[in-house]
Order: sequence, then C-alpha cells, then structure tokens
Amino acid sequence: MKTKSFYAKRIHPLVFMALVTIVCIVLTAALHLYTLELVEENEQFFLWRSILDAAAITHDGTPSNVVQIFNEFVTDEGDRYVINTDDGIKRYVFASDGPGLWGTISVMIGFEEDLNTFSGVSIVSQTETPGLGARIEEPWFTAQFAGKQGPFRVVEEGTASSDDEMDGITGATRTSESFRNIMNRLLESDKVGRGQ
Repeated sequence: MKTKSFYAKRIHPLVFMALVTIVCIVLTAALHLYTLELVEENEQFFLWRSILDAAAITHDGTPSNVVQIFNEFVTDEGDRYVINTDDGIKRYVFASDGPGLWGTISVMIGFEEDLNTFSGVSIVSQTETPGLGARIEEPWFTAQFAGKQGPFRVVEEGTASSDDEMDGITGATRTSESFRNIMNRLLESDKVGRGQ
C-alpha cells in the first residue's frame, strides 16, 4: 500500500484552499465595484424619500418623482433640510439617531415652520427585532407624531391621546423608549432652535 507524500497530505490542501480563497475574494471585490454606483444611488434615493416623508410632502415613491420633488423644493443647509413648496408651505427636517436595542436607529424628523409642531417622522435605518421593534417603520407608528409637539412619554400601544404621548410598541419596550429618547434629545438640542 502506497502512502501519500508530505506534499499530497499537507501542502496540496493548503494550495487548493488558498486558490479558492483568492478566487472568492476577486469575485466579491468585482461584484462590489460593479454595484457600488447603484448602491450609492439607492442610498441617496432612500435618504431623499425619508426627508420628503418627514416633511409630509406627497410623492409617488418612484425614484424619478422623488428626485424631481427633492430638487425642486428642498435645500440642504448642512444641519437641516428646508422645504419650501409652491403653495407656501415651509418645513424643516433634521437627521437624528440613537441607540436601539440591537443597533443605531436613524430617523428624519420634520417640523412645521413654527419649529414646535411635528410634520412627520421617517425611519432611515434600524436593526431592531423583526415583528417587534422593527414595527417602528410601520405607517401607524410614524404617522402618530404629525401635529404633536412633545417632549414625549411612552404610553401603551393604541392609547396615546395628547401632544406629549406616543404609542409604544407592545413587546418592544426598549425600542419604544429608545425612539422616545431620540425624539426628545432632538427637541432639547440646539439643532432645532425651537421658537426662533
């Protein structure tokens, strides 16, 4: 019975694994470079759509419509976005983020011209638990802030009735509290400059 040489037992598998690794790295890098521009365009689209949603500006959700409306009505002032529509509506949108249960929650928070009344809220990104904390992206949750003033306190889901109450999400207490903290921290910051 012939025994395998040292090369066949030790070196050959290492060479094979190295070649497979190199091929996989080259393919992954090529795919990344090939799709990089598309990924950046999609990120820009989602950001602009979130700004329009937070400002309660109607759009049909298509990239061409969002880009057209954004370019026509939105001005980026560095720390905030100013929206001036043809019908005289002026709103402000601020980016804010904070820790959630599993990672950072990033939101766009819109205000009416008085900088006291919310026009809307839109989630840019989150990594909360699907079916629980991830429900912060559902329309019922984000729509509850329009017309309110805060600062907020969390109440049981479906019971918020005053300007300082926000519906929590049943089973997602930490996410609800984190979201409240993000909202209240922006209200207390110099970014908004409420009442100016």
